[in-house]
Amino acid sequence: MANYLLVEPHEHTRKTLARLLMNEGELIFEATEATEAITILESSDIDVVITEMRLPHTDGVELLSYVKKKFPLIHQIVLTDYTHTHTLIAAVNYGNVKRIMTKPMKIDEYVIRVIKDVGQQAVNMKTNKYRVADTLTEFLDDLGQAYCLFYENGDLVSSESLVVSFESGETNELKRFVIPTQYGDFILYQSRDRSSRTCG
Repeated sequence: MANYLLVEPHEHTRKTLARLLMNEGELIFEATEATEAITILESSDIDVVITEMRLPHTDGVELLSYVKKKFPLIHQIVLTDYTHTHTLIAAVNYGNVKRIMTKPMKIDEYVIRVIKDVGQQAVNMKTNKYRVADTLTEFLDDLGQAYCLFYENGDLVSSESLVVSFESGETNELKRFVIPTQYGDFILYQSRDRSSRTCG
C-alpha cells in the first residue's frame, strides 16, 4: 500500500481517481493547486504525486521540480493534455516522473494498475533506502568516530557526538563525504579530531 497525493483542479478526475484507488486500499490525499499540495507534502508521508500539468497560479513543472528537490524519494505521475513536446520534456527533466498519462483518458482497471505499480516501486525504493541508512549507521557507530549522516535533501539520518548543519561544508575541523548509492546520495560529516563538538 502506498500514499498518493492527487493534485488535480478538475474535481471529476480527482474524485474518480481517489475513489478507485481507495477501493484498492490505498491512502489518498487531495489538492487542487501547488500551494495546497506543498502543505500536504510537508506534513504527510507521501510516496507518489499525481499531478495535472495545468495548475492554478503555477504549472506542474514547478511543482515537480520542487518535489524532486525536497522529497527525492517521491515518485511522480503526470496527467496532461499538453501537446507541446518541450513541456513534457521539462517535466521529465526537472521531476522524478515515472509515467505520463494523456487526457482525455478512460480511468479504468489498467490505469489504476499502472498507478499502483508506480506506488509499489516508490515504497520499495523508500524501504531500501532506509535499509541502506541503517547499515551505514551501524558501520559508523562501530567506527567510534564523531559523525553526522544526512540524506541528500538535508534530513538527518543519524549522528554520534557531532552536531553540524547540512550546509556546513568541509572545514579544518570537519571532513565531508558524499556516499553515492542506487537510492540516492548520503552526506557524511566526520570530526577530524574524534572529539565531541558542535560545528557549522
